[in-house]
Amino acid sequence: MNLNYKLGFIVALLAGGVSVAAVAADKGDIRLLEQTSISLTQAIAAAENHQGGRAIEASLDDDSFKPAYEVSVVVGERVFDVAVDGISGAVIGAREDIDD
Repeated sequence: MNLNYKLGFIVALLAGGVSVAAVAADKGDIRLLEQTSISLTQAIAAAENHQGGRAIEASLDDDSFKPAYEVSVVVGERVFDVAVDGISGAVIGAREDIDD
């Protein structure tokens, strides 16, 4: 890909309201997803089974320098953030999400 084409592509993205940072973030998310062995659906199921509730939100995260899903699970009137290892599928932590 030549430089003029790259610059034109970036200008088109910016004109369309898409930032270069967003494109880079998407590529990072894709690389992170490629490191996982389980799907988002499997992570949600693991979190729901662990907490005995229903998921309302889920995302893939790399805060621990390895892929992990963070799943928000509702149990009664409480919400728990459940971390699921993106490789093994094991629940690696859970905490109540308390909004102040």
